[in-house]
Amino acid sequence: MTVALSAHPALNPLVGQLADALPIKGLHYPARRNPNTDLPFFSDLPAMLQATSPRVCAFLSPYADLHNDVHTCLQAGVAVLCAGPVPKADLPIASGGIHRGSPLFAKALQQRRDPSFAEPVYLRLVAGVQEPGLLPAWWAACGQLALTNDLLGESPAQVHLCANRHGRAYQVALTATAPSGAAIQLVVAPQPALAELTLLGQGGVISSSAAQSGITLANSKGTHVVPDAATPPAELAWLRDFLEEENEPSEHSGDSGQALLSGLRRALRTRQPVLVVC
Repeated sequence: MTVALSAHPALNPLVGQLADALPIKGLHYPARRNPNTDLPFFSDLPAMLQATSPRVCAFLSPYADLHNDVHTCLQAGVAVLCAGPVPKADLPIASGGIHRGSPLFAKALQQRRDPSFAEPVYLRLVAGVQEPGLLPAWWAACGQLALTNDLLGESPAQVHLCANRHGRAYQVALTATAPSGAAIQLVVAPQPALAELTLLGQGGVISSSAAQSGITLANSKGTHVVPDAATPPAELAWLRDFLEEENEPSEHSGDSGQALLSGLRRALRTRQPVLVVC
């Protein structure tokens, strides 16, 4: 099954890893010419679809005209997988959930469900954005909320959002309280290498960061570090799962993502905290 990708040039290292493992026949990004890639590159999506005839197009980066390009794929009979919600649209496509392909997330979830961990008390996530701009920061915030919901097994009804920017670099902070009472703090920053997780429970602590070599588990029996061997990117498992499941949509880019984007824009405009109903 042939696959096409749409990704910002900042993701070229990731694109190369995916191309080594999957039958990727073309790479698209609007208004960009001659990026540093060995894949056939197209700045025009219809031209890529015509030249490569993909069964699946995976969008790894958001941009202003993304909703039109997703429609183009669907009308051409090309299945769509999107790393985040689609601006301006609620479409029946598979989106989000990349964190589920991460071995570290799987280990954290396993420990979170261990009875000895007991009830969650506090969750803090920090994520770096791989690309400049508002929409990538929004996608990162959506991804953090999705990871939170999966890890805690519950969703906050609303979040307080603060945002700032310097040029095309955005900083976003979200705070919330889960229905169980657990406090949640999510941070999105423009440094790509950032990735941190801290989950405090009544019976222990789970933590990991890009600076560590694995995930740390601390409880009444002591502290244990589970090494993180050189694993493939989570996007690879995400794509493979989609291909193996015959392209059935698992999530939709719905109102929660759009509400978060509207709240982010409002917070930037007013320079005040904004309440967003999830």
